[in-house]
Amino acid sequence: MTTAQLSSQTACTTAPSVAEVEASCRLPVLFLAFSGVKWLAVGAVLALLASIQLYNPTFMEGCPWVTYGRLRPAAVNALTYGFALQAAFGLSLWLIARLGRVTLTNTLGLFIAGMFWNIAVTVGVIGILAGDATGFDLLEFPLYAALPLFASYALVGAWALVTLHRRTERDLYVSLWFVLAALLWFPWILSTAQGLLLGWQVPGVVQAIVAGWFANNLLQIVLTGFALAVLFYFVPKTVKRPLANPGLAQTGFWLLLLIGGWGGLSQLAAVPAWIPAVSGAANVLVLVPVIALLVCLWQTAEGKIAETWKSNATFRFLLVAAILLLGVTLRTAVFGGHFTQFTFFATARTDIVVLGVFGLAALGALHHIVPRLTTGEDEMPSDGLADLAFWASLLGVLAIGIGFTLAGFKQGVVNGSAESKFLESAVTGIASNLKLVTVGYGALALAALAFLANFALALRRCCAACCGGAR
Repeated sequence: MTTAQLSSQTACTTAPSVAEVEASCRLPVLFLAFSGVKWLAVGAVLALLASIQLYNPTFMEGCPWVTYGRLRPAAVNALTYGFALQAAFGLSLWLIARLGRVTLTNTLGLFIAGMFWNIAVTVGVIGILAGDATGFDLLEFPLYAALPLFASYALVGAWALVTLHRRTERDLYVSLWFVLAALLWFPWILSTAQGLLLGWQVPGVVQAIVAGWFANNLLQIVLTGFALAVLFYFVPKTVKRPLANPGLAQTGFWLLLLIGGWGGLSQLAAVPAWIPAVSGAANVLVLVPVIALLVCLWQTAEGKIAETWKSNATFRFLLVAAILLLGVTLRTAVFGGHFTQFTFFATARTDIVVLGVFGLAALGALHHIVPRLTTGEDEMPSDGLADLAFWASLLGVLAIGIGFTLAGFKQGVVNGSAESKFLESAVTGIASNLKLVTVGYGALALAALAFLANFALALRRCCAACCGGAR
């Protein structure tokens, strides 16, 4: 036998069973999933309260803790770090274990690291509400919360990479490309941004460049990368076909890493002209890898989309997430210039990526993973709650995205007119659009509660089965 055959035979004989892999994932993945969706509910409520103040400034007046300038960043960071990134870590651990055919390394340590991550997020949100925000988009956590947050991630990321190194399935599937890239990209951009903005405190113009670079990379590479990892695993699985055209997926992966990180700076004014120009070009060019990746997924599911939509709850979440990814990329490429500068247009992009592209993909994946790790079944206990979570989250993301986008367009038109109409731009002309945003956040809070209720039912079945087996 050749060396390759011997190593392959050894890997097959030492690979753990699916039951052993999922047993190792149960504690950390379920904890991260539950905590993430809990933060989705909390963040949606905070964002709802903040959105009301946009068209009703006297709402909750008199208390500085609940002013818009504190509620909005607290909500965004709760949704980004509490929900999105925490759910991403849980999904990454599960994907590494399943695709690598390996048990997780140090499950108790991962659980403890997850607990400290939640403590750091809680401290950070309270710090923002207390007035200690840094003022940098998606990086508002004060330093006393940011450092423990980074330390918690270092533990999660290190054990995830150790698990990946120990895998018995040596070939890296497409999903693991995106997981590995995101796991390595996040500490790089976070440490760089924190070091330059909170440590060395670079001058003002450079601060704007660093903050824009960090926010774009977090959305375009990290969260979108985690979402694509979920899409490339679950779309072939739900339609029961192998991935079509892996070469196209590989091309899209490398082009996304090459181009995606250059965007996010096209609306900066007080910087050298070449920076917005290059960033604007990158916003357009990133369409190439995104379309290539989505075409690969479409070829995989072609002919089975309608059938799978009706029969599989996970696929419904994934299909909408893929459509939103194409939509938000086109939207940024076409309208991400100076016309929408200083408007709600950029706000809409953040919410669509965090709550729509990644959020829907994550919720869809969790509707498959949670029952497998609790009851051993393929579906959540309540189909009604699963449908409620899907339709409420779909309504929420669409309402938020459309509301903020229309408000941003109206602000751009007024700001570009020769006659200054600040009151119309800021309040009266966009009040109806902002009320739509409030409805969206309420729907997202309802979706989170529906998922948590289904999660509780799954845990109850799991506990009943364990107690019954013990008797």
